Amino acid sequence: MTAYVFPIATALTAAVLGLLQAGLTLYVAAGRGQHKTGLGDGGHEALTRRIRMHGNLAENAALFIALLALVELSGATGFARIAGAVFVAARLAHAYGLSMTFGPGANPFRFAGAVGTILCIACVSIRLAIAAL
Repeated sequence: MTAYVFPIATALTAAVLGLLQAGLTLYVAAGRGQHKTGLGDGGHEALTRRIRMHGNLAENAALFIALLALVELSGATGFARIAGAVFVAARLAHAYGLSMTFGPGANPFRFAGAVGTILCIACVSIRLAIAAL
């Protein structure tokens, strides 16, 4: 019988992402109150940015956590710790970048967050496929 090993790296990453999601939910709610907008963005760019911070994390975090848990359960604990930390940093950079107005040029924080997110999901997916072979 194989002993179950609790996926600590995944649990810590999920906990941080859960707190970030809760914080962004409150941030969106505060923006809705500030702009007196109950649904949608009401044409307010600042509220649109808040909604995208929240929504983009929701779009990416669940898949990443599922992949990370499977990778960690395959025995790649060190890899999971690094990938989880990089993913959290990428999501924080993305949210921070969306909170700023940089004008017509590229926003370096948002760009780094988006690229970091994509690379983390891709690397964890590849590591999972290798473990499965």
